[in-house]
Amino acid sequence: MLAAAYGVYAVAQAALAVWAYSLWRRHPTPGALTLLLPIAAVVYDNAIVATGGLIGAGSLLQALSFPRFLGHALLTPLWTVTAVILAQRADALGKRAPAIVRASWWAYGFLVALGVLNSVVLLRYELVDLPGLVSYTNAGGLPGPPIPSILMVLTVIVCGALVTRATRWPWMLGGALFMLAAAAVPTELVGFLVSNSGEVVLAAALVATEAFLQRRGA
Repeated sequence: MLAAAYGVYAVAQAALAVWAYSLWRRHPTPGALTLLLPIAAVVYDNAIVATGGLIGAGSLLQALSFPRFLGHALLTPLWTVTAVILAQRADALGKRAPAIVRASWWAYGFLVALGVLNSVVLLRYELVDLPGLVSYTNAGGLPGPPIPSILMVLTVIVCGALVTRATRWPWMLGGALFMLAAAAVPTELVGFLVSNSGEVVLAAALVATEAFLQRRGA
């Protein structure tokens, strides 16, 4: 049952990736590209978790799981840049928009460095063996909560609030708030099932916002 849910997430994220790719082809902006790449990484993440029971615990599943951790470290913080660029295109940042966009790229670099340290350098595999679900999580890393993910979501919340005020489009903010709530659910019983649902909702909200801004710009 749990593996099937992750399979559904993978299919949903793949559909969102196709939608995001079509939007990028239509309007190839940096924001559209930074929106697409993390979604592609999450497709792989969910697919590996969904098929972990078929692969079985061991070195092969660990090797296939490593790109999951690397993808989260390198690509998930890109949504920090995406959120700022979407807010800029919504005319929600005012005259300091170019400086804020540049700052978002510096923030992305910092979050990547932190993510690589946490999820790659200090990676320590821990087996998650639940009924119908076999996967690996990172039992190493820095103590405390996942700072890169939290800062990314908070950035999307702030930018989503600005976009809502500027355009009355609430879905970017709503998706980020859902992601924050889902990430707060304890993982002891269902692994990252609930938090991964938050990733689907956030991705859908960001892609829908990109589509909305393209229609608005036209």
